[in-house]
Amino acid sequence: MNDELSQSSDNQEKPEQILLVDDNTTNLQILHETLAGLGYKFLIAKNGESALEIALKAKPSLILLDIMMPGIDGFEVCRRLKADPETEAIPVIFFTALDDTKDKVKGFDLGAVDYVSKPFQAEEVIARVNTHLTINRLRKRLAEKNRELKATNDFLEERVQERTLELAELNHIYERFVPREFISLLNKKSIHEIRLGDQIKQQMTVMFADIRGWTALSESMSPQDNFNFINGYLRRVSPVITEHNGFIDQYYGDGVMALFPGGPDDAVMAAIAMHRVVDEYNEEREGHGLLPMGIGVGLHLGDLMLGIIGSEDRMQGAVVADAVNLAARLEGLTRIYGSSVTLSELTFSHLKDPHKYMHRFVDKVAVKGKKQSVTVYEVYDGDPQPVAVLKEQTKADFEEGIRLYYDRKFSESSVKFNQVLQNNPQDKAARIYLERCARYMVKGVPEDWTGVEALTKK
Repeated sequence: MNDELSQSSDNQEKPEQILLVDDNTTNLQILHETLAGLGYKFLIAKNGESALEIALKAKPSLILLDIMMPGIDGFEVCRRLKADPETEAIPVIFFTALDDTKDKVKGFDLGAVDYVSKPFQAEEVIARVNTHLTINRLRKRLAEKNRELKATNDFLEERVQERTLELAELNHIYERFVPREFISLLNKKSIHEIRLGDQIKQQMTVMFADIRGWTALSESMSPQDNFNFINGYLRRVSPVITEHNGFIDQYYGDGVMALFPGGPDDAVMAAIAMHRVVDEYNEEREGHGLLPMGIGVGLHLGDLMLGIIGSEDRMQGAVVADAVNLAARLEGLTRIYGSSVTLSELTFSHLKDPHKYMHRFVDKVAVKGKKQSVTVYEVYDGDPQPVAVLKEQTKADFEEGIRLYYDRKFSESSVKFNQVLQNNPQDKAARIYLERCARYMVKGVPEDWTGVEALTKK
């Protein structure tokens, strides 16, 4: 790859420049191929020193910056860029495999505007790059208008009206990134009142929803089809969350993180409704010869810290709490147990009437970083009707099998789970318990056995 690659553009305007910084040539090639054809001009740097020189000389519109590099790492590059008046306004997106919250906070403190995690989804990279370039254009346009207003007194009233409209538009755009509900929870009337460090502690239900089989689906589609598919899905499920008194905090590629300030019933009913919307979407997709999709939803009620992190140059709403991680892990369990909605015992116990929903106890799991095991339930109202009916019909045998399992009566427990599987062969949870019983009958039970299994990601 040359140190500078140009992209053709149909626009007469000078194409915007994006500086790609990574010591890995393969990563640079993938990034370039992902963004190629969008009308941008690309600059390439393979180390921190080169990145600083090119940024100072070319003043790119955006920098995609790897963190882990020999010599000057990405954090130091960002710090120097923001310390130089010539380059401080250039938005920086970190491109990294680091996913620790402390690393992200450090990046935002240094002035970065966003993160893209490795391995990345092409449509996510395109969306984030376009978004921050759009915001940067708006910032420059707003600055230009301010200079015009200071330079002339002619048509002052008209200029003020234009300025007011632009501010309203900009505020509306910002609200797409910091939800109105988030601002209200911080006891602010508008985004103009938001200040770095604003925070509040509140108990909420965290929802994580993810598309199942996303890799297989994405491989069968072009990048543009992938983008359209994601937006088609999100366009349908996002209003469902709002209708059930929740709001979306973040989109994670094919995943959604939402918060429900009210009781957990709002979150459970939203999860059920989301599955029904997906069923309707699948009918449309199948009518066009497209593969059906499925989602898994994890819910956990906990104390959350909501606040504004970043720097004075770039702030972002964030949720910091162990409850977020646990909700994500519960969503991951839907794949293992074949459930549509999983929730923690704390969430289940705070439902107004748990028996309002079709549900069953699923397992007790040990979660990394937590001393106490987590008891997991599933609500299967959102399952396809034939599946929900079978789970309801076999619920008594399933729960009796679990009781016998925890009493270490593995032979009798196996009989119950075999009965469940005879009626519902697709019951993954019953099959898991059957396999555990067989293992303990053959190998014996450890002296310290409590029935709690280690949480496994699959």
